[in-house]
Amino acid sequence: MTELDARLGALLQGRKVKGRFRSLKEYDTSSQSDLIDFSSNDYLSLTSSKALRKAYLARLASSPTIFGSTGSRLLSGGSQAHASLESRFATFFNSPSALLFNSGWDANVSFFATVPQPTDWVIYDELVHASVHSGLRSSRVPPERRLAFAHNDPEGLASVLRQITSAASSSDDRSTVFLALESLYSMDGDMSPLPALLDVMEKYVPRERQCVVLDEAHSTGVYGDKGTGVVHALGEEGGWAEGEAGRRGKGRVDIRLMTFGKAVGCAGAVLLCSPTVRSFLINFARPLIFSTALPHSTLIALECVWDILQSREGDQRRLSLFDISTYLHDLLADLLRSTPPGLLHLPPNPIVPFPDSLSPYLPPDPPTPILGLLTPTSHALSAFLLERGFIVRPVVPPTVPPGGERVRVCLRAGMAKSVIEGLVSALREWVELKTREEGVRAKL
Repeated sequence: MTELDARLGALLQGRKVKGRFRSLKEYDTSSQSDLIDFSSNDYLSLTSSKALRKAYLARLASSPTIFGSTGSRLLSGGSQAHASLESRFATFFNSPSALLFNSGWDANVSFFATVPQPTDWVIYDELVHASVHSGLRSSRVPPERRLAFAHNDPEGLASVLRQITSAASSSDDRSTVFLALESLYSMDGDMSPLPALLDVMEKYVPRERQCVVLDEAHSTGVYGDKGTGVVHALGEEGGWAEGEAGRRGKGRVDIRLMTFGKAVGCAGAVLLCSPTVRSFLINFARPLIFSTALPHSTLIALECVWDILQSREGDQRRLSLFDISTYLHDLLADLLRSTPPGLLHLPPNPIVPFPDSLSPYLPPDPPTPILGLLTPTSHALSAFLLERGFIVRPVVPPTVPPGGERVRVCLRAGMAKSVIEGLVSALREWVELKTREEGVRAKL
């Protein structure tokens, strides 16, 4: 063993002692397996869509180009297929322009590492994705100008904005205030109260100095008409430039990130932004400049997926997902009423995100397909559920803050209600077992 291996091994051992060691897992989730997957982000079950498979194979067979793009888009990797897909996304999401990335991680890192300038402010929800933090660490924005606010808390945002408004009281201040949010947070499974947060921004920061960035990774394809997302459903698309005046659109969200590795069932991402931001990223974003462009097989898959999302099948899948999400929430509410909170509980989520019902695809309190069940023994609960045929993965620090250990349940369209009932029955069995154990220990 080399000295390097010895030092790295000691660090890994430290993770094991803390219960934070990670390893790659492989599960058989094929139709021949008895395991039921509650860990996948395939919310619409598109990866098992027969219509999608048929359309994809047919288009592959007729396409002159299937395999890799063989270069970055600034060299030889760009094609009309890339530009055509970006044009489709700009129209579908009602955005002035769109830029493809190889992943949502690359897109977030690219944006936050390059677009905010040294005199700008970046305000972010304390639970925003790790890719935002990685981008900011590479940015020119000094640490003292990157500030977090309490998760989903409009008053917490107001407090931070009052702080920076006081620090930048000069009338000729031209710094931009970036606000980084997610529409649906992947660990707690709660929606951002976006209208309330935008109202707070409007109160403290002039519109021309705002840049609101919303990550819709977990809402792409799921919420809004045809899966256009939360911002589109709320009519908050911004970033438009009209003629030489460069006027903004009426919406208050300037940048949107839509990713393809979750409900879309593919890979890659698209950043929806103004033409100026798009051009800036093409010139300065290193993950874009130095990465081979998305392969043609992926572009073909995305075209086929969007045909499904815009069809009746897409609507049926979204409504199915909402139905089983509501069902699981109801069953869990019944279980947790009689469960000691120290054993198992849901994160607090007191805020109704949206004031009015906009459509069946974005009700005032939307059901979400993600549930974070907090428990101090997440590994033990995950192992218990696996023995009963359910893949439910534990999530521990540093992915979540200390004390936020949990198992994460993800739902998929088309799941039978009997499967949902089976999971809740296994959870009830675990709660009863742990309650009895606690009772025995109390008597000793």
